[in-house]
Parts: sequence; structure tokens; C-alpha cells
Amino acid sequence: MRKTTISIVFIVLFFSAILNAQEKKALTNPEKFKTELKLQAKETKSIIASFKQEKFMSFMKEPQLSEGIFYYEKANKMRWEQNLPTNYVMLINEETVRIKDNGKEKNMKGANKMMSKINTLMLGLVNGDIIEDNSFTTKYFVSDAYYIVQLIPKQKRLQSIFNTIELSFSKTTTRLKVLTFYEGAEDKSVIKFFDEKFNQPIHSSIFLAL
Repeated sequence: MRKTTISIVFIVLFFSAILNAQEKKALTNPEKFKTELKLQAKETKSIIASFKQEKFMSFMKEPQLSEGIFYYEKANKMRWEQNLPTNYVMLINEETVRIKDNGKEKNMKGANKMMSKINTLMLGLVNGDIIEDNSFTTKYFVSDAYYIVQLIPKQKRLQSIFNTIELSFSKTTTRLKVLTFYEGAEDKSVIKFFDEKFNQPIHSSIFLAL
């Protein structure tokens, strides 16, 4: 009995240590991190990365899984291409935003204002400009592995889409590794980036053809 009790105590302490190690705390010097991020963004001309997304919904037992490829070219070109489980493309080329869902391009007429905001938001997430965006209240944290930036939207239009965006940057490379959109108390989308390639040429057709 005594051995069992000791074992249980050990297990509890072990997992408590793991959880504490993963907890985030306030970043005491966010200006240093912001300076590093800006310098890196300035040097980054292009990004190609694979991504996997988990979408957690309160009414679903298991998360929805999707994956695809992400392209970015400085300054205002981006392609978000999901290929599993369905085909979906968001294409940003300068001021133009186009979307194709399951092989059909969506009619975005009449949504210019919202598309413009999405344009600014998505590009800002990649190049780091969103941290300085006055449309959000910004908080900075740090964990063992990441610098974490929380963005809380001030505008009602954005609040209706999500209540918080969380960006997790590798402490080793200062590259964005995890992007999380919190849509409610239990609903969120977690996007993880891997196999990243930086400053490699990207064919112009990637940002022209849906």
C-alpha cells in the first residue's frame, strides 16, 4: 500500500513539473523580441511552408484535420492552399483577395471592405506588422519553447469572427511556428508550420492562378 501511495505521489509530481514547464509567463522585455522580429521580417523575402490545422469545436468529439502549403512573397503576396480534406485556396496579390472553394471561385463583390481587412490581417501575421496594429490589444508571454503574442481585437467586426489570436514564435529562430485562432471558450483553430524554406524563388504563377 505504501509503495502504491509513493508511486501515485511521484506520478502527480512528475506531470505537475511537465505542466509547469509548459506554462507561459509575462515577457519582461517585449521590445527586444519585437526588434528581433522586425529585423528578421526585413530580411525575409519569401516563405514556403507546409501546415497542418486542427479545428476544435465544442459540439464535435474529435478535431477537424486539414493540411496544405503556404506561400509568401514580400511584400504583399500570399497563397494559402489547403489540399486535404478538401481543396481551398486564399490568394492575396497586392490589394486583390481571391478565394476558391472546391474548385469554384467565390464572388467577393460587395465584400471589399472585409476583404481589405483580411488582406491586412493575413499579411500582418506573416511579416509581423500585426503586432503594431492598433486594431488589437497586444500581450506578450514566454514559455520554455516559444515567445507568445496574444492579439485581442478591438473592433466588433473582428470580434464576431474570433476573440483572440495567439502567435507562437520559436525562441531559437524567432520564426512563427504555431498560429491559434480562438473563436470562443471551447472553439479554436490551431495551425502548425513545418518544413519551412526561406528566401527561395517562387514562380509568379503561384500568386496569379487559383
